[in-house]
Amino acid sequence: MDSIVYSALGRRKSDARPRNPLLNQALDYAAAENWASAYAVLQQMAETSADQRCARFMLWEVCQALGHPDVAFANLQAVLQDNPVTSRASAAPRRRVLMLAVPGDFQANLPLGALLDAADTELHTLWLSDPESALVDPLSAFCGRWPQFDCVFISIAEDPRHDRALLAADRLAAQLSVPVINNGAQIAAVSRAGAARLLQNLPNFVVPSQTLVGRSMLAGLADGCSADAYAAFPIIIRPSRSHAGRDLARLDDAEAVRVYLDGVGDDVFYVAPFVDYRSADGFWRKYRIIFVDGHPFPYHLAIHDDWAVWYYNARMDLDPWKRHEEARFVEDIGNAFPAPALAALRTVADRVGLDYFGIDCAVMPGGRLVVFEIETGMIVHDWDPPALYPYKPACARAIARATETMIDERVAAHSIANVSCSIGAVRSA
Repeated sequence: MDSIVYSALGRRKSDARPRNPLLNQALDYAAAENWASAYAVLQQMAETSADQRCARFMLWEVCQALGHPDVAFANLQAVLQDNPVTSRASAAPRRRVLMLAVPGDFQANLPLGALLDAADTELHTLWLSDPESALVDPLSAFCGRWPQFDCVFISIAEDPRHDRALLAADRLAAQLSVPVINNGAQIAAVSRAGAARLLQNLPNFVVPSQTLVGRSMLAGLADGCSADAYAAFPIIIRPSRSHAGRDLARLDDAEAVRVYLDGVGDDVFYVAPFVDYRSADGFWRKYRIIFVDGHPFPYHLAIHDDWAVWYYNARMDLDPWKRHEEARFVEDIGNAFPAPALAALRTVADRVGLDYFGIDCAVMPGGRLVVFEIETGMIVHDWDPPALYPYKPACARAIARATETMIDERVAAHSIANVSCSIGAVRSA
């Protein structure tokens, strides 16, 4: 069972095409981003084919692409009803990884399938559909379906809705007697507010405070009845469960708060002070860096003429000068970061404590590092057109190789430790 998105958008070799002709057809439609036709083919497979489980797993992804999250989730639940483990086989596996995940959308988990190549990584995903039962009896999460694995990778992304699943993942991982990458409690600690607390009072940092505010308190701010710290305008606001810029806004006065609340139906929001991190040329630059085993790897740079910048709205494809600057950054972080920002970057991994995570950040005109978000679910891939982005495959491969090396070293160290313990037990006897 594999991902239709990873198979279609990745550089799929002709000899790796599946045997089922309908699945081939669905992949071809997906490669052309013709999601409606891919949906029709997969729906036919789900009703008539022997590969029904595979079809429903892929429908989970396609329905998200079509904007139908409820239908997507229903398909995933159907996949997991009888077996909570999904697996991606490898013809010649060098490592076997068990990924602990939570049912949800694309952003609910780190997509390891995009990062780790199927050529030498066998990947099993245990979906923690019932965290409460897993907390009582962690091993019951397998429902008797045990794949073979050498390492556990907790891939659940931070979200208040995932707190119980992260706790269950830690309890389960502690019983599996294999190396564990990432820790659920530490993942839970990197919420927007938590990340600000983790990095506060560090030199060379600007970390905007993140305050969780209820709708009624914001309504009071709109009416001029609030004197709280977050009432100093301008402010940045987003729903507490927002990702990828959904309903992110800059509000400059009480009237703007009123208009915002009229248009957004959420009840809880993150509010932060607005930080002007524009470069001297008037453009806003947001950098994404992935940390693997404590080492920072540059992944991408988004440059925009608006403060609300993320990669897909920066339209890096339209401006060669932007891509040239991004290429220099991913080749060497030092090409973009002055000494104070580099010094700050070196302290991030120790303070966060996770084996694998990413940050979105910027550099202030004076050289200090601005950290907007710490996240374990940031996707890393090499799907972008190489003719337009010839520098991207190398940086994606560097992150993948570092992750594979980290896993392999942890597995090897664990094996050596077990052998040493066995020898010690024999000598004691």
